[in-house]
Amino acid sequence: MAPYRLAAYHDLNSDHGPLHARAVADTGHCYLAGLPLPPYQSMPSATFRVALAEEDGTGKGAVRDPRDHPAVCRTAAWQRLCTGLDAWQHLDTTEQLDVSTVLARLGFWTTLAALPVPGTAPTQDALRLAHRHCVAQCMVTGRDPEMSRRLRTLLRGQAEDDRLPLPVRLGASVNLVVEYARSADSPAAQAYWQSAAQELVARVPHGAYSDILLSAYWRGVSFVPFHRGDHDRVREMLDSSERLARTALRAADPQRLLLAQENHRLVLMTRARAAQARGHQEETEHYLRATVRADAQDPVSHVQLADFLVLTGRLRDARGSYRRAAALGAPCTTYARTQAANCAAGRLTDAPAPP
Repeated sequence: MAPYRLAAYHDLNSDHGPLHARAVADTGHCYLAGLPLPPYQSMPSATFRVALAEEDGTGKGAVRDPRDHPAVCRTAAWQRLCTGLDAWQHLDTTEQLDVSTVLARLGFWTTLAALPVPGTAPTQDALRLAHRHCVAQCMVTGRDPEMSRRLRTLLRGQAEDDRLPLPVRLGASVNLVVEYARSADSPAAQAYWQSAAQELVARVPHGAYSDILLSAYWRGVSFVPFHRGDHDRVREMLDSSERLARTALRAADPQRLLLAQENHRLVLMTRARAAQARGHQEETEHYLRATVRADAQDPVSHVQLADFLVLTGRLRDARGSYRRAAALGAPCTTYARTQAANCAAGRLTDAPAPP
């Protein structure tokens, strides 16, 4: 069952399964057709392909590089990716950025981190390529102060370059807000980039930014009050984010529907975490169940709901959610089966969370 749902991670083509797998297929279709790659927000974890190798039973997930797939097993999109990797040094920056985007979407972080990247030039694609390469290095080797400094420098280069499109600058500013808020090491920097993002939103006419981008903006800047413990302000910001996410869903044409669905799911997940941090159990459960409904084929959603049900003492209900997650497969199979058995026996262990 799991290989079917996650087939896009092996062929860049199969448009079924959870939202993240369908986003991979959509990326593959656009890549093969030479179209702009869709700006999906989420990427696989550093351990995702390891989980595929261990849990899907096909052996395909074990590949460390797309070129490990035999030529006879490659789809047209996969072959184009392999050709791009072989010709990497001869590609222009835009083509290299497309290859890096596909690698990141597939979770091939080691391959991406090993690619030589030219010195950063003051162009949109070069800055994005250097940033993505830096993210890949962090995924592979972990973060250190120097890597964090480089990531922030690259984002700042995009946020401050007035030659770049405003949506690109806004996205970079929001990412800087999240960077500093998560580390909690510079309240002044958090405030500065929150103000910079707000100014970029305020300076353009209504409708200049997409509802998805504005929804992501509100979700990103909510990290600042969240880490300060200002739960009322977080709630206000996430109200705006969710309202825009729902508007984007209603208005989405077929080409943007998956982008809107992905964004909506991310908002629901963030709302669940925020409600849990406030200690509002009923609201937390509401958003966790809404996340499951938004992407019922994603085992991670079922696991997150089950983990919450365990915390609230409902082991029988949690067991059902864990079993559903285990049936859906990677990347949660082992964790979900272990927790389901523990629930059945009335005991819980500190099993590692799924990727």
